[in-house]
Amino acid sequence: MKILHIDPDDIDNPLSGGGPVRTTEIYRRLARRHEITVLTPTFPGSTPELVRDGVRYVRLGRKVRNHGSSHHITFFFALPAALRRFNYDLLVEDFMPPMAVTMTPPVNRKPLIASVQWFFAESLSQQYHLPFFLGERYGIRMYRNFIVLTDAMKQLIEGRHPRANCAVIANGVDEALYAVRPNHGAFILYMGRIDFAQKGLDLLLDAYRQVPEAVRLPLVMAGGGYEEERLRALIIHFGLSGWVKVVGKVGSQQRLELLRDCRFVCVPSREETFGMVILEACAAAKPAIVFDRWPMNEVAIAGGCEKVLAFDVGAYAQAITALLAMDETEMFRRGRVCREWAEGFRWDTIAAQQEAFYESVVHGAAGRPAA
Repeated sequence: MKILHIDPDDIDNPLSGGGPVRTTEIYRRLARRHEITVLTPTFPGSTPELVRDGVRYVRLGRKVRNHGSSHHITFFFALPAALRRFNYDLLVEDFMPPMAVTMTPPVNRKPLIASVQWFFAESLSQQYHLPFFLGERYGIRMYRNFIVLTDAMKQLIEGRHPRANCAVIANGVDEALYAVRPNHGAFILYMGRIDFAQKGLDLLLDAYRQVPEAVRLPLVMAGGGYEEERLRALIIHFGLSGWVKVVGKVGSQQRLELLRDCRFVCVPSREETFGMVILEACAAAKPAIVFDRWPMNEVAIAGGCEKVLAFDVGAYAQAITALLAMDETEMFRRGRVCREWAEGFRWDTIAAQQEAFYESVVHGAAGRPAA
């Protein structure tokens, strides 16, 4: 099968999130049996083309002057021409900002699957006072087949598009995490994009400063993003300069070491499409603290994790304090429970599920392009 995949991000992009990890991990496995091309925007340091693990990556679009979003804007408008340029049997499209959907369905004549890695157009509409939500709310009707990460997202998609053919295929976890021998840890970890609106960094710092200094452990924050300057300013504002360490984006080996050596992981997100870091923490036998809101509460179902009332900063602070008060035996017990839950999310399993759905769309009745 010839697969053409539209991905608005790439693991080599310094500002990338968890979405392209899924693309990379699944396709490096499927490339043994299929011919795969992934279209991504350009980014600093990118080359026009790259072959990685048997998968061809082609960059579209360009930066316009100093406009930070120009890579994605020009990528968006380059897609219709790209569909005419490439020969493929199946088109897979990751939803992307600002509207989630693109304008590829009207020009596509092959089986099409929408992969819902991003679905936050309503939040962007509120932030920029523009009607991006219309594309997300009504544009999904141009698609027939969907891959979603959680049951909650399936219900949302089907509620807006009753004819949708949805497959729930979760994210997977780096195999090396299951082999990690966890330490009790002398710090708390946040790992993710430096983003306030979605990732809730303001909520985390507000909660962390309420933890009594007598029991508090240092907080390490790992990740990249445009708001690092704002983050550092808030750390100073809260008087936490001696307690919080910002280490920037980390590589795979350092990621393993941070998860191995932390006490537990804080995931204070206001919204996610999945919550990859929760699952990674569980695979590394470390509990995570999340707000009790979908889909985070669906991913953090392991008994060792802590779920607190959504966006209640005081409750989040109490959860941090409670985990810090637990002894090593109890924390290791919780870690084992978390890892047992994560065992079902190995990338080999996820890739096989995705390949099976691809085959069903291409060869089955559901494979007809949307009208």
